[in-house]
Amino acid sequence: MREVTVSTMLTNLKHLVGVDSLLTDEQNAAVRSFNRFGRLAWERTRWPDTIRLEQKTPDNQVRNVSVGGGGTGYTSVPTVSFSGGGGSGATATATIDSNGSVNGVAVTAGGTGYTSAPTVSFSGGGGSGAEAVSTIMNVIDFNTEIGEVLRVSNNDPYDTGFTNEIAFRVEYASSGYGKVVLTNRNSTKPVFLLFRAPFIDYSSTSTDFPYVFSEYATYGAYGDWLTADGQMEKGQVAFQQAESLITMELDKLERQQGQQNFIQFVTYGTTYSTNI
Repeated sequence: MREVTVSTMLTNLKHLVGVDSLLTDEQNAAVRSFNRFGRLAWERTRWPDTIRLEQKTPDNQVRNVSVGGGGTGYTSVPTVSFSGGGGSGATATATIDSNGSVNGVAVTAGGTGYTSAPTVSFSGGGGSGAEAVSTIMNVIDFNTEIGEVLRVSNNDPYDTGFTNEIAFRVEYASSGYGKVVLTNRNSTKPVFLLFRAPFIDYSSTSTDFPYVFSEYATYGAYGDWLTADGQMEKGQVAFQQAESLITMELDKLERQQGQQNFIQFVTYGTTYSTNI
């Protein structure tokens, strides 16, 4: 990725504003604008600078528990435990009905590292006979390296004429960064993940602001400056100039380089992608 220093962008902004120097608060506001417009551009399309295609090995977690037989005689909720399957950490809570039978199990933690579905057992509660089976499913935690997941496949999409797509859902994760759940898949085989790296805020001393967004962010900051100064009409002109600059970069990507996006269709358990 070609990069530019934030100090250079601040200098360019000073030239637009027509000042020799910026006060500390003015500089902080400018960097805030750089980050705002930088993030807007970063997440606008599939820029080569922001998109990654990498192999990831999913973690298998317990997804749900299905009760096969509720048993009898339960006067209180029995304890649910998991054993086997090669993993650990899964927990769940059972519920009982008025007839003293287990009528449901809610997974409270999926655990980690399961290579097969663990065995479910019940203890306590004054009853007996409850039976249930667990289901495991592939999960990839975003952590700090994944912003948005765009595509998941079993094979390398650039190494074959047919891409074996995997349907997925994005959900909350306890890490706070989100996770992708691979629908109806529990294989330990790695997948190919196409994702956008997260935008990281820059400071006045940063030297690695993406060059492709620098002029857009500078004119966006100029528009913010004019608007904050009450020059609303001039501010709107600056925003329009910023939009023209990012549109030129989009033209390079979409028309000149001929990059394609995909719509994903899921029918009868089969995932299919087509160009748009």
